Amino acid sequence: MKTIFTKKDKKELTPTQQKVKIALNWTVNILCIVLIIFALIVAIFTIVRSTNGENITKFGNKCYFNVVTDSMAPTFSPDDVIIADYYQGNASDLKVGQVVTFKSSISKNGTSYEYYNTHRIIRITKNYQGAVTDIRTRGDNQDGSWQDIAAAINRGENPNMGETEKILASDIVATWGSVDDEGNFTSGKLLKGCGAFSNFLQDPESGKTRFFCIVVLPLILLFVIYAFVLVRALIIAKIENNKKVAGETAVTVDSLSDVEKRRLAEEYLALLRAEADNIPSTDSTEEAKTDIVDTEADDAAGVPAEGDSVEAPEADIDAPETESESADSEVVDISDGENTEKK
Repeated sequence: MKTIFTKKDKKELTPTQQKVKIALNWTVNILCIVLIIFALIVAIFTIVRSTNGENITKFGNKCYFNVVTDSMAPTFSPDDVIIADYYQGNASDLKVGQVVTFKSSISKNGTSYEYYNTHRIIRITKNYQGAVTDIRTRGDNQDGSWQDIAAAINRGENPNMGETEKILASDIVATWGSVDDEGNFTSGKLLKGCGAFSNFLQDPESGKTRFFCIVVLPLILLFVIYAFVLVRALIIAKIENNKKVAGETAVTVDSLSDVEKRRLAEEYLALLRAEADNIPSTDSTEEAKTDIVDTEADDAAGVPAEGDSVEAPEADIDAPETESESADSEVVDISDGENTEKK
């Protein structure tokens, strides 16, 4: 098995740093989850509202409307969400004092926008057949209560009703609360202050831009971030799997025991000594180079090297005698003559 020693690149965190890191991770995760849930809720309401022809946020028979103005204060205030009952009748069952939501329009910067208005009925006009021909509504945030105005109309008087709207039965899309036979009004359900953000996103002029920047763009960024994290995790898992298959095991020096560290140090020193013994010294190398050069020079000059045997040349038989050899002969002859005389 191949062992790989890797150096630890990351510094160990202190307990305090680890706690801070864990807290930050939890905070970021919680914020991301809240943002995703909030964006999903807004997206669901937007999809539901855009899928029906009346552009109403409706679940079953319940309709959800954001209060934009204070015309109905103190019954409900801006940024409240009223939960009304969807209505498709001919207004024959409606009573004075009933709060209704109806279609209306407003002109802003030369452009007409349709919207839903919620006011209270203060007068209902019927023809001789009992069919409703005219409905008058007004907001509660005006001089005089709706009960006083309704009582004056019943007496045949023509009171100052303030600012009113004339609508048709076909304009009514929902009712909020109820009125009993004695004319007592019971309020419906509402979500206090929950429509502020929705009103901000549903601005007639810049609502689409705000919705994209606040809801769609963060969701796209979250998707990209989580996709990157997922791809990164898959790549790391694949690399780790390849290491396991190849039989590679990463071991850090700090994970070894003292005995193993000492053994590895001794083996490393022994390896260094062995490499040092196999490398020749510089003086021996220079002497070897000098001997090689001298030998080559002697060979070129014809001088035998030390230890080579030299053979003498063979003598020539017919060669003349040298002077020394002649002198020796004379000496012999003279000595022979002297010996003869003495005898």
